[in-house]
Amino acid sequence: MSNITLDITPDKTLIRKLGLVGYRTEQAVAELIDNSIDARLGLTETIDVRLDFRLGQISVSDDGSGMDFEGLGDALTVARETKNGKLGQFGLGMKSACSSLGGAFTIRTSKPGSRSVFTAVYDENQWLNDASKNWTNFEIEKSEKTGGWHGTQITINKIKVPLYPNQLLNFRRRFGMRYAPYIERGQIKILVNSSPCRHSEPALAEGTRHPVRIKTADAIMEGWVGLLERRSIKGDYGLHLYRNGRLISAYDKFGMTLHPNAARVVGEMSLDHVPVNFHKTGFLTESPEYREAVSCFMEDPAVRKVMRQASSTGVGASSIRSVLESERGSDMPLLDAKMSAENAKRLLRNATLYVRRSGGKVFDFGFDDSDALDIETAGDRVRVRIGRNNPEFLLFKNPLFLIEQIRMDAEMVAENRSHLPLVERRHRAMKDFAKRMLARRAKNGAPRKNAVPLPGYSLQSELVELHDYLRENFEHAFQFTGLSTLAPFLHNAHRKIVYTIHTLPGAGHHLQDAISDHTGEFVTRLNPGRRDLAIMLEGPEYCKFIVVREYRQRLSPAWATPEKAWMDLYFEVTRDRIPLYRDELEPILEEMLDAGIANPAKLRSLARRRQILGEIEAYLPRE
Repeated sequence: MSNITLDITPDKTLIRKLGLVGYRTEQAVAELIDNSIDARLGLTETIDVRLDFRLGQISVSDDGSGMDFEGLGDALTVARETKNGKLGQFGLGMKSACSSLGGAFTIRTSKPGSRSVFTAVYDENQWLNDASKNWTNFEIEKSEKTGGWHGTQITINKIKVPLYPNQLLNFRRRFGMRYAPYIERGQIKILVNSSPCRHSEPALAEGTRHPVRIKTADAIMEGWVGLLERRSIKGDYGLHLYRNGRLISAYDKFGMTLHPNAARVVGEMSLDHVPVNFHKTGFLTESPEYREAVSCFMEDPAVRKVMRQASSTGVGASSIRSVLESERGSDMPLLDAKMSAENAKRLLRNATLYVRRSGGKVFDFGFDDSDALDIETAGDRVRVRIGRNNPEFLLFKNPLFLIEQIRMDAEMVAENRSHLPLVERRHRAMKDFAKRMLARRAKNGAPRKNAVPLPGYSLQSELVELHDYLRENFEHAFQFTGLSTLAPFLHNAHRKIVYTIHTLPGAGHHLQDAISDHTGEFVTRLNPGRRDLAIMLEGPEYCKFIVVREYRQRLSPAWATPEKAWMDLYFEVTRDRIPLYRDELEPILEEMLDAGIANPAKLRSLARRRQILGEIEAYLPRE
């Protein structure tokens, strides 16, 4: 028997592939902040994050311990593991974060008391195209230091991610929340373009905040739970879950039953003993440590007390208060609320009675299931009866606008009762108009908000929750298309899946952020070109991608019709080159035509509008 040796040096494309793990910009920058916190010297460390929109550059610098020659070498070595307890643990974060942000990065570092500055430069194109460069001869520049500077500065160039001004506000808010324990203890100060990140505490109902300290078999979990003063309509409730002082999951429904009553429960828990994925965007929920943590949390007396308090809180008054009360003297509080139509309709369904005092008058707003709309006055009291089935509500997309009008009418009548006949006549006219418009809509067919349900054609199951989340939280039009609905028709067992979602021009960045905020399950790319797609598909096996396209036509259904979905897949394969599915176009369409799911006439009509009828005739049966 003899042994044969193999050279298993990683391929040079490894660093580039590490950048395909699915970070969004904020998560990648957070990886670099983690490394800065690990290098803290014991005093308050300043971490300076800068987004240079003019140069297209991102930098993260600190005044921490810095690195010497060997330390910088360790930092550049892929998968060089660090000691437990540090935020950067697996030796992958810095390389994958930098590579996901840009095609080139520079690390400049120096230790306190050292006279030397070490600089490492990585350029993806040069690294891959220069055969003389390999893992054994990576060059590090050594220069003499002037002054007492120490710490590390990482600058990313050849940016791969979008930079836009709203990121500054988002970063300050999210980093303030993500690193709240460090900031509150005075251990670090994070600046984003010179402005500090701060953590704001939620407004809790009095007496509902309770400390939580739970001992598991191997660790102690600490934190708190409480109830918001007002129910969160936007989903901003649940627990912030931390590991070693760093936020891993925000507004996590940890140990909660998904029920409207839970929309007031908030809190924080430290799960330092629970393992996380290597890019620290989520806990390993199948691990025994996580399952034990959930079980112990649900059985804790303080947690059970808060959950009982949440369940005993009625729906209606607390919800309607959030939009009927003026804030800071606003004259139009409902319009200032900026609540989505779906959330506003839910609020209307739950509302029962709310009493409001304003200008020495008492306003009783009562909600029922009638179609009435009445305003009555008695002394200093104004009674407003609002029927949820009033046809005006059915005509208005967002009921808040009508409620706002009713509120103003009630205040006008309270000031001068002679206005009441005018208000009543106007609402009768509006009610009659709404009835006529609804009748016309029923006759002509209401515009579809979703694709017509068809047997065998639906949104891919793992996207349903994301679809519902976007309907609630994304303000622009969007449409799931391509393999988002056609995946069940795939004939080959691909180890990668590429879903597509279309949105309007200028909304792509926000859609990408919304997807990332909701789930870290997918790698999301905005308007990728052929080269980006090729790099993306070289990544790890069993990946799931979402390609976001800014689509310049009107988008109405949230799911594409079968004909448009197939046509969009055709464009992805032939124009934007996802070769993965080239052989699938014909069998997918054949199966859809055989099942009566796709209509050849509609396909021809759509292809004619897109001026590609000649191209797809080969796929269609003869007329």
